[in-house]
Amino acid sequence: MRYIGEQCPVCQKEFTAEDDIVVCPECGTPHHRDCYMLGNRCANEELHAAGEKWKHRNKPSRYRVCPKCSFPNRITDTACQRCGEELSAVHEQTADNSGTNGEKHWGETFTMPDAEELMNPIKYLGLDPDEDMGGVTMKEMSDFVGPSTIYYIPKFKKMKDEGIRPTFNLFSLLFPWLFFANRKMWGWAIFAAVLSIIFDMPEYLRYFITYDKGVPADIISILKENRSVIELMGEIFVGADIVVRVLFGLFSNWFYYRFSLNSLKKIKKNHRPAEEIKTVGGVKPLNMVLIMIIKYCMFIFSIMALYMGYEMMTTIRDFSDLCIR
Repeated sequence: MRYIGEQCPVCQKEFTAEDDIVVCPECGTPHHRDCYMLGNRCANEELHAAGEKWKHRNKPSRYRVCPKCSFPNRITDTACQRCGEELSAVHEQTADNSGTNGEKHWGETFTMPDAEELMNPIKYLGLDPDEDMGGVTMKEMSDFVGPSTIYYIPKFKKMKDEGIRPTFNLFSLLFPWLFFANRKMWGWAIFAAVLSIIFDMPEYLRYFITYDKGVPADIISILKENRSVIELMGEIFVGADIVVRVLFGLFSNWFYYRFSLNSLKKIKKNHRPAEEIKTVGGVKPLNMVLIMIIKYCMFIFSIMALYMGYEMMTTIRDFSDLCIR
């Protein structure tokens, strides 16, 4: 029932699930039926004259802090969601964790949860949101990660406790440059894209040998003369590509943990508002389109660089032959 917890305007008592509630047909104000019958009229008749409607009040979040592990539980919980401690004797508290003008700032301890945290206790998977993750709290780390928090937070917890450790990431194994770009890790995204172009280069050269249209004949001749070398390079680079992808698949989560940690420390050092972590962190799928465009441009540049290098070497060779003659 959507009026539970609201106050009757006559007796000022909060509505419960057992109450018989009637609603004013004109302004929508809820009353206990008995309270309404006392005057046989709406207690908010001033709203009628102004043509206004009754509105739900904005109640502060209420919660119970576990005396054993300090976890903020919902007011309706009888046992702690984290450790199972009995809460029947614990007094409720009201959340009020705003700074100046209601803005949350870095450095404030997590003592009063917001409504989202009370409604979604699985957000931290039973872990302490105040736990130090290496200079930042788990809550800050969770806010920075954004989507897939349930996947990353337990892994980050183990990495903090045990140090660098491999954890499998299928997306990073298949498309490392897309994974890093989506998570706004541009340094790693460019690095992975460059490696991909290098490892694919023998395959591009073999393509030029097979489909030689538009390619200078002397270049095709050189490629054909060195076909065996190109094929050997292709086999080596395929193996190297597999090894690098496996390494990315196993350690990209560690790279992301360090990236998140360093980014959060930089924001805190600059005394930026806490709301900024959700814009700096999280994911941005548009970046995956952008890294594909960047990768294509780098490929075109590398082909042009090879061609210009060939032309330069040819010019130097011809000039040397001329000088000898």
